[in-house]
Amino acid sequence: MISAIEFRGLTKFYGQRRGIVDLTADVREGEVFGFLGPNGAGKTTVIRLMLGFIRPTEGHATVLGRDVWTSSAAVRSSIAYLSGEPAYLGELTAEETLRFMCRVRELDADTWRPLAERLDLDARVPIRKLSRGNRQKIGVVQVFMGPEPLLVMDEPTTGLDPLMQREFLHLVAEARAEGRTIFLSSHNLSEVERACDRAAIVREGRLVEIRPVRELPGDHWRRVSLVLGSAAPDEAFDLPGVRIVDRAGDEVELMVRGDARPVLARLIRLDVRDLTISTPDIEDVFLGYYDRGAPDAPPAENLVVGGRTPEPSGQTAGRTEERTR
Repeated sequence: MISAIEFRGLTKFYGQRRGIVDLTADVREGEVFGFLGPNGAGKTTVIRLMLGFIRPTEGHATVLGRDVWTSSAAVRSSIAYLSGEPAYLGELTAEETLRFMCRVRELDADTWRPLAERLDLDARVPIRKLSRGNRQKIGVVQVFMGPEPLLVMDEPTTGLDPLMQREFLHLVAEARAEGRTIFLSSHNLSEVERACDRAAIVREGRLVEIRPVRELPGDHWRRVSLVLGSAAPDEAFDLPGVRIVDRAGDEVELMVRGDARPVLARLIRLDVRDLTISTPDIEDVFLGYYDRGAPDAPPAENLVVGGRTPEPSGQTAGRTEERTR
């Protein structure tokens, strides 16, 4: 397949401080590509290199066949970009701001309106009076309103409520259906899983792996919480990749890794009244790539002690729970 973006040995140091180190990867035309990593991993550095804002220390990158440094103006003309912390003139309204952006990009003055209506953005209010989420909506509108073949977004859903996050995902799907390429930087695993085709995992400035997003949580432990209508013996959960970590009456806590189909097949035979699945948070996924020392045991921070999950020192659990319907 044709590559929309190519990174070859891309490296950036700020003096002695690391930005990104020896990044080699390809983003295919027409795919939604997640760039996944915790804060400080080097995600924003890669985007700034891609846009020609900074020059690489070593290596090079191309966008749609053009070198991002020597042809930076042409590269930027083919990209719609949403930064991680968009800033606007606070005295202007969202309408005035978006109309100006339309003029700069040679679009019809009201191109932005249908998107603003979809995102429930009140464009008449001065930006300085808008909440963080509504300011973010301005950025989402401007990145999708043009015809650019490549959309580059850095933490695009920050501040958006769940309904607007869902609408954002609809916009991503529509852009992909039009054949546009999307490069989406995030530290939100759930967002990347729902939006992207493939994802690159980066940590401490280095590429860890590139995988289809459906495979990201597959090798990592997930918590399954059950409420049973009638008791089930421990042997009912004697399956590969499944461990009981807590039982209290009709409530059972399992840790599950790998293929979930055997577990689902077993649950059908039990009297399950309620089911909650907690996906691994992003730090759990990263730790899975760095700590392979105990492949048959769930990570210690996932074990239940005295009916609760102890938090790792200096960290917050922050798992995303999804109620199974």
